[in-house]
Amino acid sequence: MSCTDIPAWYLRQRIAVLDLHSAAWARARPELLPPGYPADVCMRRLTAAGRLRRLKKGAYLVVDPVRETPSIAVASGLYADTPHHVTTDAALAFHGLLDQPVPMITVVLGKRGRPVAIGGATVSPVSLASRWLSSADAYETTVQGFAVRVAAREQAVVDALAEPAWMTHGSLLPEILAAFSEAELARTADRALARSTAAAQRLGYLLEDTGRELPPALRSLRPVRAVRLRPGQASSAPYSSRWRVYG
Repeated sequence: MSCTDIPAWYLRQRIAVLDLHSAAWARARPELLPPGYPADVCMRRLTAAGRLRRLKKGAYLVVDPVRETPSIAVASGLYADTPHHVTTDAALAFHGLLDQPVPMITVVLGKRGRPVAIGGATVSPVSLASRWLSSADAYETTVQGFAVRVAAREQAVVDALAEPAWMTHGSLLPEILAAFSEAELARTADRALARSTAAAQRLGYLLEDTGRELPPALRSLRPVRAVRLRPGQASSAPYSSRWRVYG
């Protein structure tokens, strides 16, 4: 096999990102490149020919000449060898709960990374303590055959409640929660309260504001500190004394 065959091989394997530091490349390299052929030389040739698009050092999007690779698959593919999950907007759109453009794809990792522009969206790698990352309700699936690790819908909401800056369309959370069953809300409340009091406060505020019945986990919550519903909100925003939330 020659250098020019590599993109087609990756697409047949349904691998969206060619990462020279990945386990997939280490396994495939002996088959894909002749001995002594520098990988960086091949990458430059393929990039110049439009077969690859550089995303960051050592990592390239494999360009599909037929159709655009889903952004969520590219985002997850960038961290294929690292514990992670795609969350908030992109995850909720994947689950059919959000029908808006997703300009920022939040990927939760064990440590924060630099944003990566992938064309049409920016991947924002954020960090989460290992105990929360390992216990997150996320799972492996596929999108158009490409592997993706995505947060379950309840987990995506909990991430948005705990870290409002991780979600672009946070103002749509009331509509998203309206699609949740009572059982889903109860599980979301349990997870939010376990994650942080602030996350539970925001959930209680949103549910009360929309007239939903409070899950058992929130009924006895009496927060002490005030929090903002969204990043950057002024203290002059409407205030809930029950939840101590500036909304």
